[in-house]
Amino acid sequence: MTQELIGRWVAETNERAFLEFAEDGSLRGSDGANSLVTSWSAEPEGLMIKSSMMTLKAAPGMVTWVPKARRVEPDGDRLQLFDAADNHLGDLHRQPPGPAHKLGGR
Repeated sequence: MTQELIGRWVAETNERAFLEFAEDGSLRGSDGANSLVTSWSAEPEGLMIKSSMMTLKAAPGMVTWVPKARRVEPDGDRLQLFDAADNHLGDLHRQPPGPAHKLGGR
């Protein structure tokens, strides 16, 4: 199941909001304005995201629930995000191969 998670997942409403899972357990992402760098691991309770610190900038179209995710469930091209209380926050979608958006990039 962890191989299914590897890659970049983006919000439908704002592709600058994303989570990108690497095979080495590192995780980077954004809510569309703030960068997030942390780690993930496969635990008995599921695929877990370690909490992290973020900046608190605001921007139009932010997807504020992305950094609140503590557990994820991949389902094909959809990634369900859950908070620490196991509430469903929303879904991200697998980004197809090709050029990726970079924070601060053009």
